Amino acid sequence: MLNVKVRVRYEGDWTHELGDFDVFGKFVATTFRNRRYIGMVTLDCSDDDYEAVLEVIESHENTDEVTLIERYEGSQPDRTSATVLIRAQYLEYTPLQLLLYEGYIPYGGFGELRHGEVSYDLLIESREDIRNMVSLLEEFGHVEIERISQNFSQQIVPSITEWHDLFENIPERQRQLLNLALEMGYYELPREATLQELADEAGIAKPTASQHLRKAERHLMEFLVKYMNLTPVDRSRD
Repeated sequence: MLNVKVRVRYEGDWTHELGDFDVFGKFVATTFRNRRYIGMVTLDCSDDDYEAVLEVIESHENTDEVTLIERYEGSQPDRTSATVLIRAQYLEYTPLQLLLYEGYIPYGGFGELRHGEVSYDLLIESREDIRNMVSLLEEFGHVEIERISQNFSQQIVPSITEWHDLFENIPERQRQLLNLALEMGYYELPREATLQELADEAGIAKPTASQHLRKAERHLMEFLVKYMNLTPVDRSRD
């Protein structure tokens, strides 16, 4: 079984039109019924582009409705992240629909959007099937194989819901201490800041700073170690 990552430019679709913007998207849920599409997409773009990105999606001829589920600060300064629910109507097959119809198996999600192109991770049985898959997708636009891996291994990873639950359950004060600790080099080897210096910068007592950090670290470790233990060990790195 081969694990193949393929990128396709879906010309004429809103995904292609977003190629003019610095935006990354991940299709976290997708369904089709009677040519109607419903999909949940997470978007990450610059603050300046956010409104224009939504306008491109909303104004596309195939789009019926766009519902904003959530909006929040991006992982980097001056960036915005959002989750939107898109309802649309397609009179012809989309790339994903065609892949599903022809028996190709999406792996790990329903596609990602970057630079106006959508990429899919697929499980494919042979290289002949890869050639056939490329031929199918070329009717939509440019197609490029990004990666072919023969060493497929299943790894259990947290769901999006689990990630959200994890982060939402870390109180604001603990988040502030974690961010401050990273900025001041508290987790560097050797440490670039002591716990006392961290507490002084936060304007709290040293025992309070220690308590906040230990609670946040335990919360994160209990979650991450569980999944780490389910991941195969790469002995070549020992």
